[in-house]
Amino acid sequence: MALIRSRRTLAKSIRVPPLASEHEERLALNEALFRTANERAAAWEERQDNDDVEPYHCECGDLECRQKVPLRRSDYERIRSDPCHFFVAPGHEIPDVESVIETHEDWVLIEKDPEVREIVEVTDQRRR
Repeated sequence: MALIRSRRTLAKSIRVPPLASEHEERLALNEALFRTANERAAAWEERQDNDDVEPYHCECGDLECRQKVPLRRSDYERIRSDPCHFFVAPGHEIPDVESVIETHEDWVLIEKDPEVREIVEVTDQRRR
């Protein structure tokens, strides 16, 4: 429930580009919430000094998704270097609102479409 409230709060504070549909906006906000949860987990002290594979939340647009994605810290940081990049479990890509950049055995790197760029940039904690 807190996740849904957070999405509504974010949605009210962001000026959505006119080209983004309500569906695209909702998916981008959902993915941004999973990114925020992953940023909190990545900040844990025990994750700071190693490049072991660690489980992260799948950053797909489905709020009901509870799948974990195994990533090395170096891959996680590389993905986080671009606010339009997210990682999802294989099969969780949504081709009509994002593009696949890389495919790996356990995860897929996606890039959000330009119509929602402002949403994913504003919700990126590293850009604040």
